[in-house]
Amino acid sequence: MKNLVIVVFPAKEDKFEELKNTLKVALVDTRAFKGCISIETYEEESSNTIFLIEDWETLDDHTKYASWRAETGLADVMEPLLNGGAKALKMIQCGSSLEI
Repeated sequence: MKNLVIVVFPAKEDKFEELKNTLKVALVDTRAFKGCISIETYEEESSNTIFLIEDWETLDDHTKYASWRAETGLADVMEPLLNGGAKALKMIQCGSSLEI
């Protein structure tokens, strides 16, 4: 893994399936974005949370992607689906792995 990014989507209880379907569509463009190496998705049903484990060529590539998503209005689509609205979305840019 070159540069790890973790994204956390806490869904409203009644919007979990809708969030999964929305991400299924949105991740097609994410995976095609310059610098995206891979994305794995995980769910924690007990908390209605979806986790994305992303690998990017550079963190700058991911920052450009996040800016593009903000410009194209994905947060507006996510707002009614997330527990706490779009502000509840958590994005952690971890960077490259360490040899410890």
